[in-house]
Amino acid sequence: MRLGDVCCFQNGYAFKSGSFMPDGDYKVVKIKEFKDGEVRFFDDSASINPSPNLVQYEVEKGDVLFALTGDPVSKNNPLSWVGRVALYNHEIPAYLNQRVCKAMPNISELDSDYLYYYFRVFENFFALAQRATGSASQANISTRTIADVRLELPSLSTQKEIGRTLRTLDDKIANNTKINHHLVATSVTDSSPDIRRGKSVSRRAARLAFSSSRSACLSKIEAQSA
Repeated sequence: MRLGDVCCFQNGYAFKSGSFMPDGDYKVVKIKEFKDGEVRFFDDSASINPSPNLVQYEVEKGDVLFALTGDPVSKNNPLSWVGRVALYNHEIPAYLNQRVCKAMPNISELDSDYLYYYFRVFENFFALAQRATGSASQANISTRTIADVRLELPSLSTQKEIGRTLRTLDDKIANNTKINHHLVATSVTDSSPDIRRGKSVSRRAARLAFSSSRSACLSKIEAQSA
């Protein structure tokens, strides 16, 4: 099946830098905000006030985004490659900047979480990135490049099960990371080596359990795309 048969794509808007402001109501998602599968905003992230003319470029929580420009696969850092996917998981509104696109799946045939995790499988991401054109320093793809990806989709119910499971595990991993940071911050008061050792073992066990479950679900996606 061709991805474009079950999913449309919206390109971003070519904002003029002069229209950006430090305290606008809407954030602007640029490629630099793509960080390891997520959209993360920073102190210098651009923002702008909303406009009725920009409705089609709005980004909502749960949207799946793609970077249309980036490094070619000949470079050694996949986190900067073209074609990388990111999940928009913020409550605050945002707009798409140019060279960023969002997927708009037909919800009766394609689950958005499944789509996101499909391209988080390295082999599928690599297959997309290597189709890019450009130079040795910058590679580009288009929404048509993504739409032309061929894939075999499981049933919608299976897609939702896999997507839901992976999202739940990722949420638990994120929460576990926050707890770990808190424990590190309070470890100065837990002077007993046994207490520190027990916390360390518990954290490792949790990470292993989550990673094992997550790998099993990703393997299901790989099997479908093989």
